[in-house]
Amino acid sequence: MKVVFMQDIAGQGKKSEVKNVSEGYARNFLFPRQLAKPATPEVLKELANQRAAEQKREAQHVVAARETAAKLDGFTLELYVRVGEGGRLFGAVTSKQIAEGLHAAGFTIDKKKIVLDDAIRSLGVTIVPIKLYHDITAHLRVHVLAP
Repeated sequence: MKVVFMQDIAGQGKKSEVKNVSEGYARNFLFPRQLAKPATPEVLKELANQRAAEQKREAQHVVAARETAAKLDGFTLELYVRVGEGGRLFGAVTSKQIAEGLHAAGFTIDKKKIVLDDAIRSLGVTIVPIKLYHDITAHLRVHVLAP
């Protein structure tokens, strides 16, 4: 019997996958728990519509990420931090501070997307990669200044 899985099931299949399973397994386990539906033409058409909508959303996310990357590549974020003797920073500039600075500049970037291997501990310009989407990365210039 062909079924469409509604959830991921270990060892059987993933969500939205169409697979052949035994009739007893489908009738006694999958259907009562609403883990799968019979693969009728209506259900398959609904599944195709969901996939098309998902691909459209994915394309919109890619376009938005590319636009944001283009804006960030030409942008320099200036952060003013306290410095001690010899130009050493008190503490360091972290991804959280960079995200807050970007938010103040009008960008909505999550701090988890900022790829900062180690916190910035010196004055000057540092290039910081920001992973916006799967394969779309922007390079932000962060200029750390003394007040």
